[in-house]
Amino acid sequence: MSFEKIKKDNIPDRVFQALKQEIVNGAFRPGDKLPPESTLSMELGVSKSSVKIAIQRLVTLGLVETRAGDGSYVRAFSPDGYISQMGEILLSDSDISHITEYRLVTELATVGVAMERATPENFARMERIVDQMDQAMASNDFHLHAKLDYEFHREICRATQNEIFLLSDGIIGKMLRQHTSILNRAYLEKARLKPVPEEDVHRRLLKAIQRKDMEACRQCYVEMFAVFE
Repeated sequence: MSFEKIKKDNIPDRVFQALKQEIVNGAFRPGDKLPPESTLSMELGVSKSSVKIAIQRLVTLGLVETRAGDGSYVRAFSPDGYISQMGEILLSDSDISHITEYRLVTELATVGVAMERATPENFARMERIVDQMDQAMASNDFHLHAKLDYEFHREICRATQNEIFLLSDGIIGKMLRQHTSILNRAYLEKARLKPVPEEDVHRRLLKAIQRKDMEACRQCYVEMFAVFE
């Protein structure tokens, strides 16, 4: 087996991605022992410390287990274990990019269903959440704002009247909450440097859903994620 040499930027993350891909592709199967860290270090062209960090991340995800004095072994992949751990690790730049793309596609589809089925009660709950978000923004409380942001989008899922939308959102909820937290921190930082529109983007999104304006909804999502540029 031969590995492609790792580029020098963000080395531990690239080592992690390379090893994870080999496991996903079946090059290493459950029960297989990974090559020693010194061997991986030489084949990948990186330091042993970078390999150690990458393997620890695989352990955190439940893909690998380390045995004292013996080495590291591939574990049987468990989607539940992978999902439950995703929100507990630091998302890499590529993770953030992929989640942003996922949210843009899936949440716009969810909005399309919600705008046809939302009840007055759904809209009332969204309105209350947006009011609370305005208060959190005014006090620069991005932790609360992120929590409310996630709840706002959960309410859009509820407005579809389809439990599968809620279920799929809940399965990767930890990852989405971490993404939302990063998004809100970036948004608040941008707000300190540049004035934001008088009306918050979430309130504009709510109004767009109410009047069934899909293009306006899309523009709101683009604006939300523009802080990552």
